[in-house]
Amino acid sequence: MKPLSILLAEDEVLIRVDIKEMLEKAGHIVCAECGDGMRAIELAKQTAPELVILDVMMPGLDGIETAKVMHSLNIPVVMVTAYSQPNTIKRAEAVHVYGYLIKPVSEKNLLATVQIAYGRWQDMCQVHQELQATKEQLENQKLIARARAFVQDRLSLSAQEAHNRMLREAMRHQVTVAQIARRIIDREKEMR
Repeated sequence: MKPLSILLAEDEVLIRVDIKEMLEKAGHIVCAECGDGMRAIELAKQTAPELVILDVMMPGLDGIETAKVMHSLNIPVVMVTAYSQPNTIKRAEAVHVYGYLIKPVSEKNLLATVQIAYGRWQDMCQVHQELQATKEQLENQKLIARARAFVQDRLSLSAQEAHNRMLREAMRHQVTVAQIARRIIDREKEMR
């Protein structure tokens, strides 16, 4: 696994020092550390870490509320806690936490959780990108079909002839068929 830039937020200084040592020994970079949720958010905005490790119970903004903000900043979170109550785990799950460690944290568990959490987060990013690309493709197909219908009606052509005409126009202008379709639709709107 490549070294990660990690933000560490744990209000118990000795635990924070131990976790930091374990992470750095494994080659990771602790880019920032603190003991409360609000400061963790500020530091995340300043340092753009690849992963955040948060204690659940911190003064001010707790780890679960902080994890919500980290999710909105597109940063994966691993929670560390002395509490393994089902309610706490359920709250962590609801805010898209990628890992959950119970104190005392062992080096093996910490490093395995960090690796798996970061891998799952990368998987989710890939799925999100693919979903966006699929949505864009679908929108383009709808746009092209709509424009093709306008060309068919205006010039009394078959669907195939209208599509071929749009393809030739796209090649002539060195743009995509979707861009030609957008121009056709925009012209139709102007004519109305």
